[in-house]
Amino acid sequence: SDEIAREIDDEIRRIVEAAHVQAKDILGSHRESLEKLSEILIKRETIEKEQFEALLGGGTEEDVFGSEAPPPPEVPIPGTPAGERREGPRPLPRPGLAGGTAE
Repeated sequence: SDEIAREIDDEIRRIVEAAHVQAKDILGSHRESLEKLSEILIKRETIEKEQFEALLGGGTEEDVFGSEAPPPPEVPIPGTPAGERREGPRPLPRPGLAGGTAE
């Protein structure tokens, strides 16, 4: 009943808190590798599984990619704000909603 529900809630809370602490410890112990990896991903945007595993295994960017330059940044579509990508055709305007005058 209420006491059993409270015990279940307490046990779930304990398990979740322990998992949270463990996750923080794991991330903290690998922080340097994760930061290096994130810098490479920012520069290159995508990498292959084998490259990812080699980097996590301690390989340097030069060891993994050699002299391969990162791909050039995407060229924005003219007329779109920076950072916004247009997927597919522009939607058609709906009649009566585009700033006309009502009579």
